[in-house]
This record gives sequence, structure tokens and C-alpha cells, in this order.
Amino acid sequence: MDITFEKVEHRYQKKTPFERLAIYDINLSFPSGGYYAIIGHTGSGKSTVIQHLNALLQPTSGFVRVGDFTISSVKKERKLKPLRKKVGVVFQFPEHQLFEETVEKDICFGPLNFGIAEETAKKKARDAIGMVGLSEELLDKSPFELSGGQMRRVAIAGVLAMEPEVLVLDEPTAGLDPKGQQELMDMFYKLHKEQNITVILVTHNMEDAAQYADEVIVMHKGTVFLQGKPEEVFSEAERLEDIGVSLPISLQYKQLIEQRFHLKMEAPVLTLEELATEMVKILNKGEAG
Repeated sequence: MDITFEKVEHRYQKKTPFERLAIYDINLSFPSGGYYAIIGHTGSGKSTVIQHLNALLQPTSGFVRVGDFTISSVKKERKLKPLRKKVGVVFQFPEHQLFEETVEKDICFGPLNFGIAEETAKKKARDAIGMVGLSEELLDKSPFELSGGQMRRVAIAGVLAMEPEVLVLDEPTAGLDPKGQQELMDMFYKLHKEQNITVILVTHNMEDAAQYADEVIVMHKGTVFLQGKPEEVFSEAERLEDIGVSLPISLQYKQLIEQRFHLKMEAPVLTLEELATEMVKILNKGEAG
């Protein structure tokens, strides 16, 4: 399901004394099946952009096309349920939205709300809990008996039970330790590959953007500042630093190594593993020389 933003603008509290321009001149394309990262400092407009994907917000001008749905300021999209079934959103700390007596009931809530039969919803819950790496034994437990990491996975399973075609992730690893962050990001990438789910990730973590995304969009002061493949975007180090966006740690180390040893690494280096591989090549070349 392709997604297109064309000249999208959004103003909060329009035509009031508190009117504020949040985003403007947003022209973006998210072809189906891709993995996209939206980065930028706080207040750059990232969260406002993604809230247009399932009509939580409507443009004050321009339009957003999500598959067959069009969201605009001119015409109100009446059939929002089918749209919101196709576009699943995982906000920060989704575990705060858990409320049912059991894990199974919590995961089933979305499908049941869309009119799916109870037995079918329960099957979807079993499938979804497996997708997030949890045991079916947890289905009968209260979600509030689980660890924080398990609760987050249950909340994500509730989104996956809707079988979305697009998964929108707004800082999904916030508050987790490094191991939990890595496990969760690997899980999303596996879902993206195995289920062919389009992923749109909003993150402050440059390593995640560099490692997982096919394309990176940089937001600044409410509009698109840069976009392209990770290696293209992160090659613009000075421009990114000018707007307060740091490079992935692997690229910071790469710069330090190049300066210290007066050498140039030609291959793109977006992860620490790729940096280590390049260093081994350089050392082997030096020994051979």
C-alpha cells in the first residue's frame, strides 16, 4: 500500500489566537514494502507527520493518500476504520494503554472492535503473541503481572493482531535498556521482511536509522530538510550538525580513524560491524603492502 504526501501543511488550533504552524510543504512518498526512518530534533514535526497516516490529524492544506484512502482538508474521510486497520501505530510507551484483565483480552480488543468473531480474534492473538517472541502461556495472565519489556510486546501484539499493512513506530524503544532496544528493533525488522510490512520509524537513535532503514527523512523546523538512502543522508555531516542532528556512532568513529591515521574508507560504513570489517581490510592491505 503506497503512501504519498503532497504539499501537506498542518496548523494546530487554526483560526484561534493559539494557531501554530507545525509542518508545511511536506512532499513524501513511501512505496509499499519499504522501511523508512524519520529523524530530526524535538519539535521538527516528525510526530505531526505520522499522525496524518491514519487520520489522527488532517492536513490544513494539501493531501495524504494511503492506498485507496485520501485524507485532505477539503473532504473528510468517513471510512476511518478500514484505514486504521491497515495502518497500525505504536506510540511511545504503548504498554500504558493496556487495560484488560488478561493478555489475550487485550490483544483481542482491536480485532473484536472491528467486528471479527471471538474465536478468530483469539487465533489472531495466539499468532500475534508468537510474532513478538512471547509464549502463549502468557495469554491467560494479567498484563500487569508481566515485566515492562513483556508488557510492551503485548501492546505491540495488539497492533499486529489487526494485520496492518503499514506499521508506524514512534520512538518504540524509549525507556528500554540497550539489550531490550536491540531485541525490539530486530523483531520489527524481522516482521518487515517476513510479513512484507511497510515500516515507518520515528527515532532519535541514528544507529537504528542507519542500520535498518532503506530511506531516511530528516525533518527540520516543520519541513523536510534532507532525504535519501542512509549513506547519502549521513554523508552530509556538516549540514546535519548545523541543525543539531548527530551522526551514527559508527560514522563518528570512522571520521576519527580517518583523521588519526590519514586514510580514507571508500565503502559506506553505517554500523560498527561494517566499520570493523573495513578496518580489517585496511590492516590486511597494509600487511600485504
